[in-house]
Amino acid sequence: MMILRVVSMECFPMLSHFFPHGFKVLWFEQQEVKRRVKRSVSVNSFTSFQDPLYSEQWFLHGGGCGGYDMNVIPAWQEGFTGKGVVISILDDGIQSNHPDLAQNYDKDASYDINDSDDDPTPQDDDDNKHGTRCAGEVAAVANNEFCGVGIAYNSSIGGVRMLDGSVTDTIEATALSLNPDHIHIYSASWGPEDDGKTVDGPGKLAKMAFKEGITKGRGGLGSIFVWASGNGGRHSDNCNCDGYTNSVYTISVSSATQSGLMPWYLEQCSSTLATTYSSGTSNKDQNIVTVDVDYSYFTQLQRGQKPITSQLCTRSHTGTSASAPIAAGICALALEANPELSWRDMQYLIVMTSRHEPLKRENGWITNGVGRKVSTKFGYGLMDAAAMVKLAKNWKTLPDQHICTTPTDNTERLIPANRGERLETSINTTGCKNTENAVRYLEHVQVIVSLNFHPRGNLHITLISPSGTRSAVLLPRPHDKIEGSFNNWPFMSVHFWGEVLEGTWKLVIVNDGNLVTNGPGKLLNWHLVFYGTEDRPFYLTFLKDSETEKLHESVAERAYPVHGITKSSENIVNHCMERNQFKILINGQNECTYKCPIGQYGDLSDYTCHMCDKSCSSCYGPSYNNCLSCSRHFLSNNMCVKTCPSGFFPDSEKHQCFPCIPICSECEVNEICTACQSGLFLYDQKCIPICPAGTYVHKQTCQKCHPSCASCYGSLSTNCITCPTPHVLYNGSCHSQCPLHYYSNDDYLCVRCHRSCEHCMDSDSCTKCHSNWERNSGDNCIYNSKCAGGWYNPHLDSCEACYLYCDQCSGPNIQDCVYCDSRYVWHEGHCIEQCPEGSFNAQDECIPCEEHCSRCQNTEKCLSCNEGFVLHFEKCYRSCPVGYYDNGKKECDTCHPECHHCIGGSNSNCTSCPVGYLLVQHTCKPQCPDGFFLVMNVEEENHCLPCYSTCKTCSDFGPTHCSSCYDNSSFVSSTCVPCLDGEFFNEVNKECERCHDNCGRCFGPEENNCLSCPALLRLDKVKHICLPCCHGTVLKKSECCSCSKDLDVCVNSDHPRSVVVNLSPQDYDEVVIPLRHIVPIVVVICFSVVLLYVFVFGLLQINSMGMCNFKFRRQKYERVPNNMAAKFDAEMEKISLTRDDLEDEDDIYEKV
Repeated sequence: MMILRVVSMECFPMLSHFFPHGFKVLWFEQQEVKRRVKRSVSVNSFTSFQDPLYSEQWFLHGGGCGGYDMNVIPAWQEGFTGKGVVISILDDGIQSNHPDLAQNYDKDASYDINDSDDDPTPQDDDDNKHGTRCAGEVAAVANNEFCGVGIAYNSSIGGVRMLDGSVTDTIEATALSLNPDHIHIYSASWGPEDDGKTVDGPGKLAKMAFKEGITKGRGGLGSIFVWASGNGGRHSDNCNCDGYTNSVYTISVSSATQSGLMPWYLEQCSSTLATTYSSGTSNKDQNIVTVDVDYSYFTQLQRGQKPITSQLCTRSHTGTSASAPIAAGICALALEANPELSWRDMQYLIVMTSRHEPLKRENGWITNGVGRKVSTKFGYGLMDAAAMVKLAKNWKTLPDQHICTTPTDNTERLIPANRGERLETSINTTGCKNTENAVRYLEHVQVIVSLNFHPRGNLHITLISPSGTRSAVLLPRPHDKIEGSFNNWPFMSVHFWGEVLEGTWKLVIVNDGNLVTNGPGKLLNWHLVFYGTEDRPFYLTFLKDSETEKLHESVAERAYPVHGITKSSENIVNHCMERNQFKILINGQNECTYKCPIGQYGDLSDYTCHMCDKSCSSCYGPSYNNCLSCSRHFLSNNMCVKTCPSGFFPDSEKHQCFPCIPICSECEVNEICTACQSGLFLYDQKCIPICPAGTYVHKQTCQKCHPSCASCYGSLSTNCITCPTPHVLYNGSCHSQCPLHYYSNDDYLCVRCHRSCEHCMDSDSCTKCHSNWERNSGDNCIYNSKCAGGWYNPHLDSCEACYLYCDQCSGPNIQDCVYCDSRYVWHEGHCIEQCPEGSFNAQDECIPCEEHCSRCQNTEKCLSCNEGFVLHFEKCYRSCPVGYYDNGKKECDTCHPECHHCIGGSNSNCTSCPVGYLLVQHTCKPQCPDGFFLVMNVEEENHCLPCYSTCKTCSDFGPTHCSSCYDNSSFVSSTCVPCLDGEFFNEVNKECERCHDNCGRCFGPEENNCLSCPALLRLDKVKHICLPCCHGTVLKKSECCSCSKDLDVCVNSDHPRSVVVNLSPQDYDEVVIPLRHIVPIVVVICFSVVLLYVFVFGLLQINSMGMCNFKFRRQKYERVPNNMAAKFDAEMEKISLTRDDLEDEDDIYEKV
């Protein structure tokens, strides 16, 4: 008697031959196929941890788009959980008694710098939870009743409290150098302000701490510093302006959303090494689950109450702050696998094992000279814990690091002021060949730059290697309006990793921003610093095939299935493609259309309409920065933003950011300015070149003077420069008449009478003399002395000698001189050799210069002015009049003839134009040039406003008002549509067309027009074709490799997570298989069918001869008893599926 489960007899008709007459069946049920996954391998169903929030830690078990995650579970299954590795979180402290951290807390990895004690416990407020949350990601204890599980859940965790107070260079250095022979990994999620305009880095002491750490930490192997790349994406910040993340000594970690896309806060830069998952878009992507600071748990325990454990956890950890600890935890697993890894070994492991596939939906990936995918958004891609552990176990220590510095190029070169123009310069280097500093194989590259440019945020700097790799070391930062410079600033790139450096390196500087420039800038000097090895690093020991299969098996099982092309969909796609139309699903039917509906775009890769990003109302591509219109927010540079950038205001009707008039740097609507461009001043919501009478300049605005002043330099009654007629100016105030001893000159200024006069009408006539002075016939006062060459002493009734150098005096002291001998001049009773600053010599007397004049020849001829005033025609003014500019020497020079007013002497420094001319980026033009359109204004002057960023010429502002396009954009219905990745611009028909299937990027449609290649192919740079990786080498199974530049062998494995396309089903409907792969597949299938036919035929023949009947001759068919339940026990089924696996897992998760 037996229980029989039968699938379908139609599928297996031969089964009827196995059951002869008389065979008894106890129970029968038609079976349906159920999906069952091996729990020892599959990550999606790995649920053995009892921690309550483990199931919500999506980044640990296949919760990313495409079923991807940090691939930690295979590393755990090998027994690597961080045991023996010490990590310290440099932050605002760590709650050492937290129930999910206390078991792993390490006091020797902790310190409170803010309060100078050993307890790093943060304050009990809402502002100091950051460090504890980061610690939970790394080392939260597994298999308890609290929160989730740390990546390195058996590691030792400590924390440094340093951010809860003033942060100085000393504090940073103390944190970075804490117990370096005990702490292995330092994790930091902080840095300079991410405001899009700050350029700052570590001070002298912190730099020394980094250097000491990598040379002496961990017994000479080097401390490992993991750093969050920054959250300045909202401000278009660039982490290469952060001296911590762009340090050679730090592992800079970026973030990716659960959807596998770039989060809104991400900063792009070339120093980012790799990426981990973190938070993303609200209501779309999940945040990071970790522990949280909570002291009420212990209070409730003391009161005998049942504590609320959920308050110990958070589901709201976000930003790159959450990414760095994940990376630190993965590094801890690799260190456990091989404690002898150096700090450089760790960086190599990350470069070699990080995967671009989970993040390839995001554009911006380039292929460097050794075939590795890298981007400014994600570095080398998503970190892979299992792959890092695998490589770490068999790792060979790298050759010694060499540092080669090129001679500095001190040739000064102009950086063009016009948008889109560029400066190119180059350095040819042999890489310090035949010296002790020789570098051949690259790791990090620094380009050290000194330049001046205003605004600095417009600059786009690219470094190009001899292999042709283009690394954007600085992208435009629209908030960086500073009239500043980069002074020997090191821009660092990891994009050239593994390339051979010898050859010509090009530096390209482009004015690529939307901010108005003040004229050309200047590249002062630059040089390169190369970090790498002279000997080739034989850094990869290949995994055995069986190990490789085991490593990737779980991912292959849980990945999204391939959506192949059905015959009907293939026909409709081919039909649409032939008509140059796109396939679209309407009412359940596939149809062809020339134009995809609103909210979709046409993809040339499959000639199908696909949905736009959720932020776009309409678009030309799949990404968030491919928008053509917005429904809720405002369109700016092909993105939908909540707030418009500087120089633009939100147009609520058109849902786009509209440009302010050229003279405004910020505005409420088109011509209502709230801030002005450099050289202009805000007055009555307008920007003007000169503040009007009765106002003064304050922070680039015109403020009203005190009512008593006609003109002024401040708001007080003592800040007057001129007075209303007939009032006169005395000591900065306006009066009805001058005080005693003063007279009013022709400019209504109170001037002091000669020292001999008590009253005077002007400088030449005295109406009343001081005592001891007598008026002569010429209305001048002369000193009346009873003693020649001395002074009269009335007490002795005698003449006595004057002080030295005095010719006549009124007493014996130094300040009693009346006249000096011929070698000296008189100044306030003293005889001195020359008049002091601010006075001039008139008839051997020092006379004060006019107010605000620091040096003069006489009262009518000023030679230089006090601070805050400029010299114009021998007079001092608060600012230069119309037609003149401050030359930086406190003098007014004439503007260029083409300018009406200006801030410099060239024709590119205009702030206003003569009648009939238009102001365009500080130049005066008779008409609007390409890239601008005319705005007529009856009351005010006309203006040229910039076209939308995709338009070369236009009739109005917006993406749908283009008249012509730049290269690499096609012109469709007054819209310029830039070519997407995998497309090129056809100069003949002026349209974007698809590259050949073999090419990644290209310059034409042919197979030999490639500029880069997809995975598993390498670029022949001479023939521009993509060839199989490692020509002449047969790849083993699914192993993926890159090719050595020097040897025709594989040098590394990219560890792909899945053999299927990493896109969700709604994004793409098909996977195109290249023709060259189809032939061998068909041959294998045909051969398999023949073998199957032979096997089945033989089996039937054997059965027909009765050779199998003996197995069942003792059994007969019987009716199933009524009391038998026709079902299975679900719990028994579960146990049978998981029993063996869970026994193994218990060993894995038991902490010892």
